[in-house]
Amino acid sequence: MKNYLVAADDFTGANDTGVQIRRRGIPVRVVFSGPDAGEPSDRGEPLDRGGPSESLVIDTESRFLSEAEAYKKIISQAEKIPFDNFRRVFKKVDSTLRGNIAAETRALAHCYKPDIIIFAPAFPDMGRTTVNRIHRLNGKPISQTELAEDPKTPVKIDDIHKIITAGFPEDIVHVDLHALRGGKTDLGEARIFTFDAETNDDLLRIVKLVLAKDSRVLWVGCAGLADILLSVDVFLPPVLAVLASLSSVTRKQIHYAEGQGINLVKIPFYALLDKPAAGKSFDTLIGEIVQEASNLLKEGRDLILLSSSAYSAEEYQRTEEAARRAGISTEEMSAFTQDTIGQIALSVLESLQNPAGPGISGLLLSGGDTAISCFQKARASGSSIISEIAAGLPLMKLEGGKYHGLKVVTKAGAFGSEDAVYYAMRKLKEP
Repeated sequence: MKNYLVAADDFTGANDTGVQIRRRGIPVRVVFSGPDAGEPSDRGEPLDRGGPSESLVIDTESRFLSEAEAYKKIISQAEKIPFDNFRRVFKKVDSTLRGNIAAETRALAHCYKPDIIIFAPAFPDMGRTTVNRIHRLNGKPISQTELAEDPKTPVKIDDIHKIITAGFPEDIVHVDLHALRGGKTDLGEARIFTFDAETNDDLLRIVKLVLAKDSRVLWVGCAGLADILLSVDVFLPPVLAVLASLSSVTRKQIHYAEGQGINLVKIPFYALLDKPAAGKSFDTLIGEIVQEASNLLKEGRDLILLSSSAYSAEEYQRTEEAARRAGISTEEMSAFTQDTIGQIALSVLESLQNPAGPGISGLLLSGGDTAISCFQKARASGSSIISEIAAGLPLMKLEGGKYHGLKVVTKAGAFGSEDAVYYAMRKLKEP
């Protein structure tokens, strides 16, 4: 059973969570709050049923109601839903904490009767993080932003523990970053937990911790938590990005992606040039890099394979000094880098190849020289353009060669916003 039930307090929230489900290839239906959930719609179908793999998102339109009105409305809709027909039940809340979060969570919990309630409203991709119980927008407590003066739903409380405590007369445990990252959380302490989360890796820790308990869970959060939950529930092959550009733009994009939990495997070209000093042969060093990258991808982890020079100015300086010692010119070093990184990428792809396909969802290549090197080594005859996923980011499929049909996004080295690499990798994972 792959269907999910989501209750959102407004239409945009319903859609931004529903699209996370659709990205996994699961049909999703958004139901407006007009008809009661469970009653026949104009389509003549019960709103709660869907199909064995169709998910349902209910837009309750309750954000601007009073707490009492919101509670009553959620009860009236949720009490008609056969929750056991759904794999997961998710209460979508606003990522800036607007609305009747405690009242609506309590109402949904009254009908669903979960063993455990998890509240983690962080959405790191959008700058919404929670540290020491305080929910922040781009590092600033929500109550100190313009949201505190919102004419309809001013946010006066940014302590997520206080928000939930106001709706439940029972012990509620908060898990801070130290406990979460240190693996020191005991979910047997209480029924309701609030969580700090600063990165997508933190949200992933929360999801894995809770799923290991194998309980009836009410998930409370925004699209960030929903996305991570779905990434664990619905496996999609990982994405491989190959970056050799030395531009400051690419460097910022690498660091942003790393901050969102994307794994990096750096190719230390200074070590490849100084191989006798390193005590390892060129082939041994290359083999170790290929093995590390292959292992991460086989674990389902998205990965950026990059020249270490692209990561920091210090790494670039080390490579420059190694090239001078080896008597290699700038032009020769550039050609050596492109050829080597192309060969490593191809070796990684070959290690993943299986009868079912290439073992990855797609390939992101930054820099024209890098792209051509990879395409030529894969013996591709060309590509067919599918669409533009963002300005300057074409999505295509390879034609010819061993990886015919593989989805590829190319990006100019000095092009794109800070999140361009991360965004392109996310798009490549969509079915």
